[in-house]
Amino acid sequence: MSIINRIPPLPLAARWQKHFPAKLLPASPDRNMIRKSVGRKLLANQELCDRFVRSLKIRPDEVIIEGYAGVGALTRSLLSGGESSKDASGWSSTLLEEISLESQTQVASKSRSKKGKYPSWLDDLPASSSMASSSTNPKAETEAEAQGDSSTSTKPKLVVASEGSIELLVRSFNYPPKADTLSASGKPAASDPYTREIPVLQTPLHPNLLLSHSTAYVWPTLPKILANPLVVEQLPVHDPTLIGAEATKRSWEDPEPPITLVCQMPDSSIGEQLAAQWIGSAVGDPGQKRTWIWEWGRIRLALLCGKSLYDRIMAPPASIVNCKLSILTQALFDIVPLPPFHHVVNVDKQSRFTEDRPSKPLSSVPISAETPLGIPSESSSSSNGLITQFEAGIPKNQNRTQTFPLDFFPPQTTSQRLIGKPLDRPDLLGLMLIPKLQSPILASQKDTWDYVMRRMFVRDTLTVRAALPNLNFGAETLITNIEKSNTNTNTDTNTGEDGEGFRGIPVNGERVIRDLTIPEWLRIVDVFDKWAFKPDNLILDSGNPDETSREVGQD
Repeated sequence: MSIINRIPPLPLAARWQKHFPAKLLPASPDRNMIRKSVGRKLLANQELCDRFVRSLKIRPDEVIIEGYAGVGALTRSLLSGGESSKDASGWSSTLLEEISLESQTQVASKSRSKKGKYPSWLDDLPASSSMASSSTNPKAETEAEAQGDSSTSTKPKLVVASEGSIELLVRSFNYPPKADTLSASGKPAASDPYTREIPVLQTPLHPNLLLSHSTAYVWPTLPKILANPLVVEQLPVHDPTLIGAEATKRSWEDPEPPITLVCQMPDSSIGEQLAAQWIGSAVGDPGQKRTWIWEWGRIRLALLCGKSLYDRIMAPPASIVNCKLSILTQALFDIVPLPPFHHVVNVDKQSRFTEDRPSKPLSSVPISAETPLGIPSESSSSSNGLITQFEAGIPKNQNRTQTFPLDFFPPQTTSQRLIGKPLDRPDLLGLMLIPKLQSPILASQKDTWDYVMRRMFVRDTLTVRAALPNLNFGAETLITNIEKSNTNTNTDTNTGEDGEGFRGIPVNGERVIRDLTIPEWLRIVDVFDKWAFKPDNLILDSGNPDETSREVGQD
């Protein structure tokens, strides 16, 4: 296979609809067994893609797995280390001659075959072949400098782009449309999308880019990509006594691997479902063998997500949108805001507000000042100084990014009168989630955390005393141990009928659910978990076979 070592630039975002109809975005690898990924949004402004990638601070020998790659704007930025605009300016149509005849004949579209050239949007490219921004922002350069964007970036060792719509892969990367019908062994692929092999192919466009016709919605997809031989040979060997993918896996306590999962999350219930499962799956105890992608260690998650998901993850106590996902994420991960930036303090539940509002706690009593039990003293993440400290969920020193409709695809509007008007808030916002070495959530109490928070957040304006009956009949008796002080107790003890040694901090019964902090939730969960009359089954079953296969309800 001839490799031309450069991917041709995309057309201006205003012309994307011509070559990449939005109807292709929800498509899945198996329309009969995998639901469509509705609500998908892509970052279409190449400069914004570059700024997002530069903010990742790509490490030497980094391997990036990209989910929901779409038409490849972010993929191009990832390959260039955040300098795709510079790479595009040097692109020439003469490089097309280096594409082998074999790869040209694999193009599926009849219209492109008649033209005899790839890409199909060649005539739409600007005369300079440069990646001009689809919007004009005179403050872009100044803002980029203020937010610490570097002019020089490290390029990743490998990027694996996974996309569920094969037509998008064909149109964007010249992907062979029939290559995934057979497994690597030459035998017919299994019909079950959860057990069959995941295709990972070398593209003729770039030596560091692999393509996969798959979707991150299927739970085993990402581990199978990491275990693919083409990917394994690019991963650092951690244990030389093992072979293949097993040699690249590491324990949770080992140094963080140079692996980052990047994903443009669907802005829908599917995206929130995925985020909740990925976040919840990071629960584990020290020394415990992990599952899913965590078999490779503390992999970073870099997400471009919709406003609602962003707000819920970032919501601090006393915020209107503070919820179960907020507590879990902040307990398990260090959170780093990434561009595009537009954080709103105390946003409403529909994420309609665009300006900060003061948040006032609903509780009539303050939080306990006791030293909590079972809470790690400090963050143990060591990801090249990326951790951005923020108080009350408010990122420090982050200017808001001005965006326009055509910076995203599909755009909110294509009206010529409105496309030049700035959006009130970006359609996608960036987040980096870096797993903590230690968290207060024990693996044995994972289902208890889920159950307690689901039940008590049903009415988050109730006090703890009023909400306890929602847990189970007779649960109001737990208030004694929840309120009891741990002063003068043995901090190494985690049990005790009289309340001594319960983890977390005492919680006054008049504290309001919405205002509770992680140490307070820890006390409530620990007391409930050790209650003799705790329900035997704490898992809420969805009853849908497809959802059950993805372990929904178990995260």
